Amino acid sequence: MSPFAIIVLGVVAAVAAYMAYKIWITKKNGIEAMAVVSNITEETTMDSDGSSTSYTYYVRYTTADGVQQEAKIANMGFKKGPEVGDRIRIKYLPEKPNAAVWIR
Repeated sequence: MSPFAIIVLGVVAAVAAYMAYKIWITKKNGIEAMAVVSNITEETTMDSDGSSTSYTYYVRYTTADGVQQEAKIANMGFKKGPEVGDRIRIKYLPEKPNAAVWIR
């Protein structure tokens, strides 16, 4: 493997680890709230293995201090989940309420 490939692989691994850490911290220390799915966007990508579809979910909820918030869900992955209008449990950090994590 070339040195460039090793560096790229290392950067990708570091970003993935950081994202997983942020989700873990939010699940561990976040404030729980009920949210309503307000929008779902779908993206289909093509590669050598065929096509894959990913979904981005947006939710609306009220923070513990009474502020209405809209957030993009951080950990929905490639599976189709709830529908627009469904209520789901989330957690968010008070210092970053627009980044919520779905609590399944």
